[in-house]
Amino acid sequence: MIIDKKVIDPLSTYNMALKKIEESGIIPTKQRRVLAKILFEKGNRHISAENLFDEVKREDRKISMATIYNTLKQFTNLGLIREIVVDKNKSLYDTNNKPHYHLYIEDEGKVHDIPTDNINLNLPSVPACLNLHNIDVIVRVRSLKDDKKR
Repeated sequence: MIIDKKVIDPLSTYNMALKKIEESGIIPTKQRRVLAKILFEKGNRHISAENLFDEVKREDRKISMATIYNTLKQFTNLGLIREIVVDKNKSLYDTNNKPHYHLYIEDEGKVHDIPTDNINLNLPSVPACLNLHNIDVIVRVRSLKDDKKR
């Protein structure tokens, strides 16, 4: 299986994110700019709200967890990031908003991108009154050692 590791220009992505925030009518507050910078400066990645909070603290910034969750929701609604619900209690946020799928390594809690051409889907026809908006695929794997314990 080939896992996609495309390199992107973080500054360009950050600037596009700020432009989209401004165009949407949302005020690009200091907190939103800091979170956008932290999210996009490292290229494509998957991050939890808790890990983002830790990165904010490491930069000696003070942004509440509530603000982080609200901003992640706003960024998701704007299409800047994608929310990946890996289980009922855990979401990760993906800075790569291009169409792709995910490989979730359960025992490590890690997610990797899988290009769309690596998975063959046989989709049913969509009624003419509907528009196919998105397809989310999460391939879940765990180590053999962990699987034998179950």
